[in-house]
Amino acid sequence: MTTTWAITGPRHAGITVSNLDRALTFYVDTLGLELLWRREYSEPEIRDIVGVPEASSFDIAMIQVPGGEFQVELLEYRGCERRSGATSPADYGTGHICFFVDGIDALYADLTAAGVAFRSPRGPVEMTGGANKGGKSLYILDPDGYIVEVHQRPPVAA
Repeated sequence: MTTTWAITGPRHAGITVSNLDRALTFYVDTLGLELLWRREYSEPEIRDIVGVPEASSFDIAMIQVPGGEFQVELLEYRGCERRSGATSPADYGTGHICFFVDGIDALYADLTAAGVAFRSPRGPVEMTGGANKGGKSLYILDPDGYIVEVHQRPPVAA
């Protein structure tokens, strides 16, 4: 197939939240991501882009891993009907976002002490096979039940 277009790189992932202030407390204050900007949008093109014409505005914040380039957009829709999309990760149409971390066991202890909820019931899980053998992963739930995975890379062989 010949095309005149190309995907050239990542821009951001988006997570719809019920309360942007609460989400920022979790993602910035608890997880340590960096707030780049926040703005309430009422321009009609946003309603056209997302296909929710009844929304009156959108409170949007852009965050990123400190020192990184990949961004996460947090969106709170206003003036329209909303309901939770939190469901089992086995349900199609759901998703998660994953961040690399160092010190996953300490992170788990700190988040547990802070009252954060987890999908992984026994804490970080060590990978026993495949490309990530020896690494560890953990599913965290944000305040709305969206899954945030943290992954510690496998140790480097000496």
